[in-house]
Amino acid sequence: MPLDAGDPADALRRVLGLMRIAPLDFGLRIRAGDLLIKVGDRPRGIRVLRSCADYCTLAGFPVRALWALKLIETFAFDTQLVERGLNMLARQYCRAPDRAFGEPIFEMPLPKREPNLADLPVDLEEVKAELERRATDIIRGVNFPDNLPSFPLLSELEHDAFLSVVRSLRLRRVPAGTELAREGEPGQAVSIVVAGRVVITKRAGDGTAVTLATLGEGQVFGEMALVTESPRVATVVADTQVDLFELPRSVLKSLGGDAVQLQSALSRQVCDRMVKNLMSLSPLFRGLAPEARQGLLSRFQTRLVEAEEDVIVEGQLGRGLFIILDGLVQVTLRKGGKRHLLNWLKEGDVLGEISLTRNTPATATCTASRRTLLMCLERADFEQFAADHPQVVDQIRELGEVRLLDTIYTLA
Repeated sequence: MPLDAGDPADALRRVLGLMRIAPLDFGLRIRAGDLLIKVGDRPRGIRVLRSCADYCTLAGFPVRALWALKLIETFAFDTQLVERGLNMLARQYCRAPDRAFGEPIFEMPLPKREPNLADLPVDLEEVKAELERRATDIIRGVNFPDNLPSFPLLSELEHDAFLSVVRSLRLRRVPAGTELAREGEPGQAVSIVVAGRVVITKRAGDGTAVTLATLGEGQVFGEMALVTESPRVATVVADTQVDLFELPRSVLKSLGGDAVQLQSALSRQVCDRMVKNLMSLSPLFRGLAPEARQGLLSRFQTRLVEAEEDVIVEGQLGRGLFIILDGLVQVTLRKGGKRHLLNWLKEGDVLGEISLTRNTPATATCTASRRTLLMCLERADFEQFAADHPQVVDQIRELGEVRLLDTIYTLA
C-alpha cells in the first residue's frame, strides 16, 4: 500500500510507525515532511524537508535532496530557500576539473513488516511532534563521504548548466499502473525516477512483450525523445506509486547554450542503454553468451548522424558494420542515371554487411532520413570478431546475400 494513500492523518501514523522501525530511511523522512504539509502543518513540514535536503546533499543522495526541494517548491514556499538548496546541490554535484565522483551509496531499505500502530500516540499533535523530531534528527557526528556519487545525468553538466536544468525539472507523482510512455508514440520528455519502480517493455518480432528493465531511484528513461526526436522505442509503466522528475522537450529548447551539454550527456546515456537493448532483442546477437556480448559491445562505437547525411556511399569500400539504434535510413541505388529506392531500414537493422563480408565496394547508398543513432564496428574489429564468432558472421553474410537478391528483383 502506498505510504500516503488514504486519509493523511492515518498515513502520518503509518509513516511514524515505519520510522520507528527504520530510523535511517531518509525516503521516509521526506514522505513525513510531505504528509505534514498535507495535514496543514506547514512549518513542521518545511523544517523536515529542509533538513532532509541538506543532509541528502552532503551524504550522497542528490536525487532525494532535489526531491525534498521540489516538494517545497510545489507548495509555493520561500523561493530563496529552494534556491539556496539548488545552489548547494550544484556546488557538490556539477562537473568540475578537480572533482572525482565515488560509487553510489545504499541505505537501509524500507522494512517489509508492517508497524504496530497500537503503540503510537492517539493524539495527532503528538504524532506530528514525534515525526518532526525523528525526521529532523540528522545524526550528529556523521561522517560524510569524501567522494560523493554523481547525480544521474546531471553531473555531466558544469555549474551554470546544472542549475538551469535542476530549476527546469518538474516533479510528477503518479499511481501504480500509470502508463508513462507508449512504444511508437512521440517522446516529449526525459524522466528520472525519484521514488518507486517503473517497468520498461518492448514488442519483439513475434509481437510478444519483452521486459527490458525495471528502473528505480536515480535511473533515467526517455532520453531518446530529446536526442533523436524519434517515437518512443519502448513502453514504460509505473509498477508502484512513482515520483519522478521530468524535463519536457519544450523546456530543453528554452535552455539555449546549456542544452548542448545536456544533449551530449543524454546521447551517451542513450547509447549505453540502446546497445544493451539491441543485444537482447536482435536475432543476430541473442545467441551470444553474456561475456561474448560484453566483449562485442566494447568494440562498437556510436555515431549520431543528421537527416540527409550519407552513412554508406555506393561504389566506396565500406568502413565497417553499422546497426541502427534509433532512426530511419533510406537505401538507394543508381541505375540508368536515376536513383532507385530499394528499402527502408529502421531500429535493429544492419547496414554495410555486403561490402564488409565480400570485401567489395558498397552496392548501394544508405542515407539517414531523419536524425539517426548508429553503432559502428570498424572493419578491423569486425575481422577479429569474425574469427571469434563465425556463426554470427555467417548470419550476417546470409543477410547480405538475401538483400542482393532483393535488389536484383527490385531493379528487374
